[in-house]
Amino acid sequence: MSFEGSFDVVIEGVGAVRGAKVLAAQEGIYIDKHHIPYSTLLGVALRGSILLVIGTQVAMALRGNHEGLATLAAELRGRADLSHLALSDKESLEGERVVFATPVAMSGLVEMERFKGMALAVVTDSALHIFERGGRHFLTPWDRITKVDVTRAKFGRVVRIGSGATQLEVLYLTDAQIQTIRGLAARHSSAVLGVTGAAARSSAHVEKPATSAPAGTAAVATSELRERQDLARRFSIPEFEASLGAMGTGSDRPLGAAIDRLQMSSLLPVGFLEEHLRDLRNIYDGALLRAKRQAAAATDVVAAADALDGRRVWDDLRDSVGVAADATVRSFERQTRRIAANRRLPWRKARRKFMPSPKEVVGVRQRLARTVAEIEQSTDAVSRAAKAVGPAVSSSGEELQEAYDRWHESLRELDQAYATGWASFSREVVNVWQSVFMPKLTRLSGQRRRFLPRPVKVALYFVGLLVVAAVVYLVLTGQLSQIVQFE
Repeated sequence: MSFEGSFDVVIEGVGAVRGAKVLAAQEGIYIDKHHIPYSTLLGVALRGSILLVIGTQVAMALRGNHEGLATLAAELRGRADLSHLALSDKESLEGERVVFATPVAMSGLVEMERFKGMALAVVTDSALHIFERGGRHFLTPWDRITKVDVTRAKFGRVVRIGSGATQLEVLYLTDAQIQTIRGLAARHSSAVLGVTGAAARSSAHVEKPATSAPAGTAAVATSELRERQDLARRFSIPEFEASLGAMGTGSDRPLGAAIDRLQMSSLLPVGFLEEHLRDLRNIYDGALLRAKRQAAAATDVVAAADALDGRRVWDDLRDSVGVAADATVRSFERQTRRIAANRRLPWRKARRKFMPSPKEVVGVRQRLARTVAEIEQSTDAVSRAAKAVGPAVSSSGEELQEAYDRWHESLRELDQAYATGWASFSREVVNVWQSVFMPKLTRLSGQRRRFLPRPVKVALYFVGLLVVAAVVYLVLTGQLSQIVQFE
């Protein structure tokens, strides 16, 4: 089975091609006339409508329809060996635990050498590795990194990493990856010493076979024990590209169309709903992002599985949905205040007539909670797979490998469920605005405008009252007729 499509492609060293024919065949990927064997690929990363592909012979970025790029990315991952350790120069990572590896775009200085383009960034427990197309490899230990800053630019978040001779700006890192880099840079001394010390003690223990056992038996036992320890220490965490790696809402056409319809009413500021959904996305991702960050900082696979406990993720997600619902109501309140001020209406009156009642707020929370209900099945599967990892560490290498693979598979399913949940959640948020909030704002905007501010009206009423009181007083005292006769 193969994939065929057309995308805009930028290939380093070749140039840009618009509408290039891309074919993922049995023997490799074809970009027009360029053939790239699967065996040369090192990493694939999908970031919204951009697919980054890095290999020993090629570095390229494909841009186009998100669905088509997602299908191509799945095809490449299925055909190529993209394991974090399946690199052309495995010796450069020997003895290190790979936390994650991802294609990025970067520019700046690496060891005082100018660099600009795409590369494979490999983050380990002790250093940041950069593998460039053509075989060059740069290494920057965490204990030499003094700065990790994040800023926003035209194309998204930019991470600035500084360590004296290395000054880099990195694009296309996810929030989880950025937090992991920050954590490793801040805790480099304790993390590296802890892993290295444990590894050294384990190595010293197993390399000395027992004298009472036959040499062959001791060698086999030592090999199996070393294999289990190596897998337990040099584990990896999926990148959660479908959920945490997604950028924006441009790939969701129905959602984008609904947002455009709402924005045409002119009741909402330009770009309000997109910014509102970005704020909610940060809240929604918080549960998985925290668990991913804790798992990436773990020193062994058992601790990582415990950090990514499915039940804890589900409980945090439910709390996040409640926080997001409250944030949605507060956002509506700000828009209500704005329109009421423009119409010169008293806020107390507008709040009483147009703000959602407690029953309506509960209804909004229930509507949003239902959109993520199916994620609970995936989190339960992660919990079951994680519980099997601990006992498997002391079992044979095959049992540990099977438990490890099941755990990874459950995490990949959670990634897809989390992404699907966000799609349903964001659409329901827009539906709430369309069916509940917008009718209220429309009625509010039709309220009679006050021509005079309230303080001015009060002052005029007071002056009028004084005039009436003075006239009444003059009439009652007979002075008014005297004034008229005098005139």
